[in-house]
Amino acid sequence: MITYDSDLVYWIWLSEINGVGPVTAKVLLDIFKTPYNIYKAIKSELINIKGIGNTTTEAIFNSKSLLRAEGILEKCKRLDIGILTYGDALYPGEVKSIKKTPTILYYKGNIIEDSMGVAIVGSRRCTEYGKRLTVEAAEFLAQNNIPIISGMAKGVDGYAHTASLRKGGYTLAILGCGIDICYPKEHIELMKVIIEKGAVISEYPPGVKPDAKHFPMRNRLISAWCKKLLVVEAGEKSGSLITAAFAKEQNRQVLVAPNGIYSRESMGTNKLIEEGAKIYLNPSKLLPDHMQNIRISNKKEDIQLTISEDLTPLEKEILSKIKDNPTTLGELLIILKEHKSDVLETISIMELKGQIINLGGILKECPTRNPG
Repeated sequence: MITYDSDLVYWIWLSEINGVGPVTAKVLLDIFKTPYNIYKAIKSELINIKGIGNTTTEAIFNSKSLLRAEGILEKCKRLDIGILTYGDALYPGEVKSIKKTPTILYYKGNIIEDSMGVAIVGSRRCTEYGKRLTVEAAEFLAQNNIPIISGMAKGVDGYAHTASLRKGGYTLAILGCGIDICYPKEHIELMKVIIEKGAVISEYPPGVKPDAKHFPMRNRLISAWCKKLLVVEAGEKSGSLITAAFAKEQNRQVLVAPNGIYSRESMGTNKLIEEGAKIYLNPSKLLPDHMQNIRISNKKEDIQLTISEDLTPLEKEILSKIKDNPTTLGELLIILKEHKSDVLETISIMELKGQIINLGGILKECPTRNPG
């Protein structure tokens, strides 16, 4: 049961003031200590603060209504959305110390005490090589109790979250929209399991739709929440390159998987290596430095995720094609009138969720799957 402190409305109010970003908000909090005190401050107290000035003071005084903040708080209560503030002990100090991280975050699920871990990011349309590398890394980290941070996008993000969950790991998904919205919509079931076993986080209040300008900010938070960043595959203009740039700025270690120089999916990652990023060759390099020489024992068995049988249309179609007639991947790609990468990702997610199995290249419905 989530508890909502009486001062949360003032935290929301502060985060919603146009012209007062995280940097300015933290300056104000250093002086006034709480958002309530900022709300109650008089103009002469504000205008003389270094870096505030007349424009910001006017922005604060022109935003004294609490109606929007109260509306957001009521929506959070109705949807069982938690609110993590800059003053909360569960907001990691290493994240808070970065200048532009938000003063307030919205979440669903369970934020554990030591939630920082390894971020895994990469192409939405990754190759089989990228998928294999991602799953191997995520499983290894889960087996060694290292949280996995990613953005719940298609491709690498989805594989990382799902592989972690299958090994009983803890994973955080950081979104570029309100957490009452699943984006992409195909990941609705994955999102439910992440909330059950880990948490989804956003700096955007409920109701905020996905927007291109939100994702660089989301990437900034993904890199802030990690100790190490693994970039699996990234094209020349991939958003993962933005995440890597933020990670470097935030003094996080960036590891990059090498790939063929003619691979379109790796033009960005190869460029990162050329610019000095560490080359990723095996999962042990993702462990904290003090664990690098420890012999790791991988004892966690696969767990069956508790996932609703509300299948996506593509999942239903795949199951209908292989239910009584096990089929090769190549045959399935010919039968289905969908983009190849969408089919490959859906099949991989279904494998990880225990819905289908791949036996020597033949896809079959998992015999233990409950048809509902």
